[in-house]
Amino acid sequence: MTRRSGSGGGGFRGWTAPVLMGAMIFVASATLAVGAAAQEADDATEDDSHAHEMTDVWDIARGGALYDNWMAVMEVDAPEASHPAYPAAGGQKGAGTWRCKECHGWDYMGVEGAYAKGSHFTGIKGVRGVAGMEPEQIHAIIMNETHAFTEAMMPHSAMEKLALFLSQGQTEADRYIDRATKAARGNPARGAGFFQNICAVCHGFDGKLMNFGDDAEPEYVGTVAKDNPWEALHKIRFGQPGVGMVALNVLPIEDLVDILAYAQTLPTE
Repeated sequence: MTRRSGSGGGGFRGWTAPVLMGAMIFVASATLAVGAAAQEADDATEDDSHAHEMTDVWDIARGGALYDNWMAVMEVDAPEASHPAYPAAGGQKGAGTWRCKECHGWDYMGVEGAYAKGSHFTGIKGVRGVAGMEPEQIHAIIMNETHAFTEAMMPHSAMEKLALFLSQGQTEADRYIDRATKAARGNPARGAGFFQNICAVCHGFDGKLMNFGDDAEPEYVGTVAKDNPWEALHKIRFGQPGVGMVALNVLPIEDLVDILAYAQTLPTE
């Protein structure tokens, strides 16, 4: 470095002004470069984390649809015989007994929930016990002797999504729906905005554009929302298997409960 003649001491003392300014610019530039590189690394990590989270949202939504009706989701032929673990005393038979919801319920509580009685009673417990469990463990349960799923029936990639839903996608039904009255614990005024801007495109502004029943006993959005709010909430979250219904699970659950609350105000006739 160039120093003034006769000067002594350490540090920056004795440096000429141009040299000192150049050194400061160099240090500042290097610091900015290091900072920018670190920020880029942080951004990349955040982007990867966000992408991973979004992938989980998509996979959980797919798993929720598989829980509803995996045969319709994958467009495969339904088994002809009833599920080997379905109890003989149950009120259902045939392919429908292979649907996860048929034994474990729309509220995921099985015999302790809405299926404690009625035509869907089986006496089988729900799946709330596996919530939070490692998906790999749930994957193994899906393939055990009781559940009897094979790769020929459901590819492992689909089982993984179903397991992810069971691990991370379940809700506490009683937190969002009053079991005694079936009333959604949401705000129908807020739900109206979501329904009329999203759901009404297919279901109509009054929820009657689609009839899930027949002319003698019509079933509209309002009908399902009032009679079986647990099913309605599940389908609001994950869509209807086999058709192009939007899965809204990417939205906060509170928004979806608001949609359900508004749907319960829609006509049933």
